[in-house]
Amino acid sequence: MHKPDLRTRFLTVVAQATGIRTGNEKILTAEVSVPAEELAPGPRGYRVPVVDFDTSVHTFYKPRNYQSTGKGRYRDPYENPSNDTIIQDPQFHTQNVYAIIMRTLARFEFALGRRISWSFSGHQLRVSPHAFADARKGPGRPSDKRLPLNGAR
Repeated sequence: MHKPDLRTRFLTVVAQATGIRTGNEKILTAEVSVPAEELAPGPRGYRVPVVDFDTSVHTFYKPRNYQSTGKGRYRDPYENPSNDTIIQDPQFHTQNVYAIIMRTLARFEFALGRRISWSFSGHQLRVSPHAFADARKGPGRPSDKRLPLNGAR
């Protein structure tokens, strides 16, 4: 169990590639600390909103609600996920992307001692975990240059 800290929360992510397995064939996961913030469904935070739109099938996936357990604490909805959940649940994919980006951003900002500004106007980096890389070439591609196309399917 982690020491309670109101400034951070712990979220489960895929620790390496999904092909990396433990001795009992479970996909290797890790709990990472990220800055605690109120999350709108998505998750959508102040700096990183995850908008889960699959460009190949023109589908928005239902965003996950993140509930506070009270007193500024939050529960990880994917504590100890099954392999099927990790691979098939789009809501786990959004948490995975959000947590990795926020953890990386927090580490860089802590090391620099300041906030990092984006190379574009605005304060948010919009992320879509199910966008395909080839969607940049085809019709109907997102016009928003701040929307990274991860293709993490």
